[in-house]
Amino acid sequence: MTIMWWDELPDGLLGSSDSMKFTLDSTGEWEDDKTYPTVGTTIKVTGTITSPAGYDWNIKVSSSQGWKKEYDDIPTGQSETFDIKTNFGETKITIKIWSVNGSDDAGVSGELQVNY
Repeated sequence: MTIMWWDELPDGLLGSSDSMKFTLDSTGEWEDDKTYPTVGTTIKVTGTITSPAGYDWNIKVSSSQGWKKEYDDIPTGQSETFDIKTNFGETKITIKIWSVNGSDDAGVSGELQVNY
């Protein structure tokens, strides 16, 4: 039996997508986090940096549950799928993107598409 709060969506039923715009800082990095209500299961997420074309990226995704995954040398347009372990109650998800060229790509803007 699963008990849900009035404002809570079960992890396995998220079935949505987000598009996040980012701009690399002076070191060639960008990081953001968001907290979601969760019920302590695992959710499947697919992420794709959709722009700008012609760049390679390093991506690190982590959760407040202690899970983390890192991908290196991912070209724009290549999707990566991963399973995020969540907490009961809420989980903070952190995404960090950095260019393989480091500070040479400072100020570059792009977009990350996330499906979950």
